[in-house]
Amino acid sequence: MKNLFLATCIAAGVIIAPAAMAGPGEGAYSSAMMSRATTLTRALAQHIPFNEAQYLAVKQLHLQMLTERRDLEIILNGASAEERDTQLATAQQRYETELSQLLQPQQLVAYQNLRTSFTAHRLK
Repeated sequence: MKNLFLATCIAAGVIIAPAAMAGPGEGAYSSAMMSRATTLTRALAQHIPFNEAQYLAVKQLHLQMLTERRDLEIILNGASAEERDTQLATAQQRYETELSQLLQPQQLVAYQNLRTSFTAHRLK
């Protein structure tokens, strides 16, 4: 009985260990989503200087935003355009709020100026 328990524990440890060693966000997102989040973060960092911690936090925020948008598009596939727009606008507002909490006052001013002069597809 002890051998069976020990074998089960070892097997579980071998299976769980690689997942536990992965960094935050690794493996949870597709490579395309990781690439898109990196591109968005780098584009924003070109206009707003981030420290390393902010860069990582903004990248994680972009991953969350992209995941939420993808999930909403799937969930709201048959919904009316008005419902879809409302839900996506709410998600965008959450992103804006969380981003503003990550930025320092001068960075927030730079971001607001950037928003008035650029659209998302032009930030490449």
